[in-house]
Amino acid sequence: MGLREAPGEGRRGWPLDRELQVLAGGRLCGPEERRRCRTESGAFADWACGACAERVRPEAISPWTWHLVFLYQLSRAGYPFKANDLSLETWLLMGTVRRVLEGSQRG
Repeated sequence: MGLREAPGEGRRGWPLDRELQVLAGGRLCGPEERRRCRTESGAFADWACGACAERVRPEAISPWTWHLVFLYQLSRAGYPFKANDLSLETWLLMGTVRRVLEGSQRG
């Protein structure tokens, strides 16, 4: 109860924190991982990829999360955002992105 949702619960079903932790933890499935998996799994590669608990495919990350990460990267690179360039909700979500991504770098 209150203004904050339980950890891991996204905003109305959107698992932002979890998706950001996947990205920050380097658990995104890239071309090298896919090649390795295809080599190891052979004919069962499609099944293994769908059942994989080790990595997350890029298309499983929501487009809005990718957009927020893009804005975060622009901000970190020094892009001169002004107060009204983004909506209040986007600024608040950017705070979540910063907390998760920068928090994981310290750990």
